Amino acid sequence: MSEPIAVIVRFDGDPDDLSERFERARRLWIEAQDGDYSRPLFYAACKRREHPRGGPRARQTETGIVVVTVWETEAAHNAFLHRLRPHLDAVGMAMPDRLEHLPIGQLGWD
Repeated sequence: MSEPIAVIVRFDGDPDDLSERFERARRLWIEAQDGDYSRPLFYAACKRREHPRGGPRARQTETGIVVVTVWETEAAHNAFLHRLRPHLDAVGMAMPDRLEHLPIGQLGWD
């Protein structure tokens, strides 16, 4: 039996533009599945921005978006990722700049 997997996807660039484009690609993907697909157990799309003030985050200069998903199986994630490519192309997005797959040892707070 396959373990749940967390996937962290990073796209570099303008966070507002990337967020809007990724959401359009995600919606196109959902529509193309015709209701027959596995949803992630968790989904969050986060924006990375430069921090204009000092402090520990002042060194963060990368911008873009980070998409975090948790899938019941790696196969479910792979089905999403491979079918997402034409929709990323349709909205003018390249494939991610970085992609991490992390096996989940504990899912949930309790």
